[in-house]
Amino acid sequence: MTVTINPKEEIKLTFFPSSLVEEVIQNVYCILQTPYCSVPCYREFGVKNEYLHRPINVAQSAFVSAIVEAINEFEPRAQVTRVTFDVDVNEPGHLIPNVEVTISE
Repeated sequence: MTVTINPKEEIKLTFFPSSLVEEVIQNVYCILQTPYCSVPCYREFGVKNEYLHRPINVAQSAFVSAIVEAINEFEPRAQVTRVTFDVDVNEPGHLIPNVEVTISE
């Protein structure tokens, strides 16, 4: 099953997901929402932000790499198949990723 996740779109988080797919989507969403080093006692969790303050084309490729690395490490049931970016005209230079993952059941 392939799903696209955008961290700007809110999803309903629950402690008891009704299916494996819902659980994986929730986990990927959580990974995308969490900046690296921001979780006390679990500093390695999240997406690294080494791409900040770089030219947009360099930042995009570094951001994709950071997303793929984080999802591979923290949610191995999801395989990233594609990452695209939305552009917010009100926030120039702000990258909003759309992450397409394939969920292996």
